[in-house]
Amino acid sequence: MYKEIMTMKKILALVSAVLVLASCAKDMEPQIEMGMNEGAMRFGLTMQSDVRADQNIVIKIYKVAGEDKTLVRRYTSLADIPEYLTLLGGNYLASVQVGEKSVVSFDEKCYAGEQAFTITGGSVTPVTVDCKLLSTIARVEYDATVADKLKAGYSTTVAVAESYDQSAVNTGDIHSLTYTETKDGYFMMPVDQTSLVWHFEGTSTEDKKIVKEGKIENVKPAAKYTILLRYSKDANGSVQITATVDESVEVFDDNISFSPDPTIIGDGFDLTEEQLSTTASRTYNITSLASIKTMSIEADGAEFDLINNAPAGVTVSKISDTSYMVTIAEAFFANVTAGHNTIAFHVEDVDGGKLTKEIAYNVQGVMPLATSDYDLWFGNVTFKANVVDASASSVKIAYRANGGAWTEVAATAAGEGIYTATGSNFAAEKNYEYKLIVGGADSGKMLAHATAAGAQIPNGDMESWSVVNDVVYPYAAGASPFWLTGNDGAKMAGATLTKSSTDVRPGSAGSYSAHLKSQFASVMGIGKFAAGNLFVGTFSMSGLDGTVNFGRDFNFTAKPKSMSFWMKHNEGTIDKGAGTPSEATGTDKATIMVIITNWDTPYAVNTKDQSTFFSMSDLATMDGVIGYGYIEKRESATDWKEYTINITYREDMKNEKPKKLVVSFTPSGFGDYFTGSTESWMYVDDIVLNY
Repeated sequence: MYKEIMTMKKILALVSAVLVLASCAKDMEPQIEMGMNEGAMRFGLTMQSDVRADQNIVIKIYKVAGEDKTLVRRYTSLADIPEYLTLLGGNYLASVQVGEKSVVSFDEKCYAGEQAFTITGGSVTPVTVDCKLLSTIARVEYDATVADKLKAGYSTTVAVAESYDQSAVNTGDIHSLTYTETKDGYFMMPVDQTSLVWHFEGTSTEDKKIVKEGKIENVKPAAKYTILLRYSKDANGSVQITATVDESVEVFDDNISFSPDPTIIGDGFDLTEEQLSTTASRTYNITSLASIKTMSIEADGAEFDLINNAPAGVTVSKISDTSYMVTIAEAFFANVTAGHNTIAFHVEDVDGGKLTKEIAYNVQGVMPLATSDYDLWFGNVTFKANVVDASASSVKIAYRANGGAWTEVAATAAGEGIYTATGSNFAAEKNYEYKLIVGGADSGKMLAHATAAGAQIPNGDMESWSVVNDVVYPYAAGASPFWLTGNDGAKMAGATLTKSSTDVRPGSAGSYSAHLKSQFASVMGIGKFAAGNLFVGTFSMSGLDGTVNFGRDFNFTAKPKSMSFWMKHNEGTIDKGAGTPSEATGTDKATIMVIITNWDTPYAVNTKDQSTFFSMSDLATMDGVIGYGYIEKRESATDWKEYTINITYREDMKNEKPKKLVVSFTPSGFGDYFTGSTESWMYVDDIVLNY
């Protein structure tokens, strides 16, 4: 078995080994006999990377009693490790060392670790031992200029000492390594030593001897120090060697895990470091002592079966029943949300060993939109994208609504890998898709976002009504009014607005419509014409004169394009106040208007003061009007029909936010002048704003 493993292709850059102690008594073979108060352990070792069958591996099992510990098992060869081991019940310590504790070596690092455990009679105890790197790594790196400008034979000696002594190096009184090429060396620092010294010697092509020395203090285990040597000339033309020593103490998580569970190791990269989704690929090596039963990968809440149905961008290679290579390419991240994200491996073997390992990834692509990223009134949207490719050029974000044509906008860097792009015409009640484009190619996951429906007019379906003191109002009892009518002023002659349950537009989901009827209001022979009316605002009376305050506060969550409604109406011949104003002759005039304003207070129209009157043509220049639309009809239409009024938005008010909404219906458009036809009427139903 070991020979087969050793002949396998080298698949890991880090040393890894797994010592498996069986996880439950049910796994024990029938031929294993345990005495009283004995438990059983099953040993196994799978080798990967540069762990060799002939390498120095020492596994010791100690029996622990208080402060004392007694060695009960010791193994120095893989071939000697038994498949099963029985131990008396009690406390134990497992100690593992991989590699010689050589003070200096070019070939071998040293790892060590230990773990306490307890054996219970008749059962098996799982034990995991993590062996941490003990060696210090000293790397000598020769710049290409050294070989180009110096004669062959240059070298750098790194020694464990406080100062460099060539004679002590020659006699071996101090431990040292001599580097003739770029490579790593491994040092086990003695307890009383915390410094490394280095000494470079070489000869220039002009036959000038060059010597350079330096010292690294406070040397730490499991840290890497790099001595970078370059050729240069000083101001006088003399040949020199400059040295840069990286003493940033890069601590390596270069550990060996002896575990009963499956293990995962990155091929040439550290699993604890965040990976980039734009990397060409990353290979993960997954091994277990027992055959692997299930293996999956999870991202963004979706889990994929790696053994039977690997997702796009993931390649799975089976080395054996206990070993797999999983390679994740950039294409996989087309389904992973951008930003600092994680993917998780889930592995289980047939003996019940389990592994869950999360890997951090910085994923390139567009970021999810939040409602704070857009303003549906102005139609502006700010997209954000996470770009991890440092060489990225021509960064754009594309978006479309309801599957239509794509719109591409250029993105600019906003710092820390975030790019932003501003779009326009972003509207309510749309299903948007958006994606990142880098260098002309789609990158990362395409996202979707549905915008909310725009705000609607309260009681636009005309289903809520109330009656107070015999006056009908278009809102529910106890509710805050939005629509109102001039019924208070016309009740002596008959209401100008009533609810109708007998004439509702075809197909309506409701049971009522609004019935507007123009009347002549008279008391003791004194009276005035009252137009049928329904409007958004308030109304007050003074004698036979009234004041309409047009407009109520309205939360515009988006910009409506139009207003639709159902209507049927009759326009009679003007029989009251004809000729006032001059065009008020002949047939009456139905008038419907919608106005969006930034007024702080409603607009008051007082029937006693004609200077407060306005016509539809005034809306294009009237103070505070942001958008408007209207219909004026002098011909009757006595069958139900749906109408749409497009809203015109004024260019001079394009940067204004709205505050109030005005909507008004009347079959007698000259009603402010107490002019119209007592034969004019109108039915209205299902009033909606369209976005």
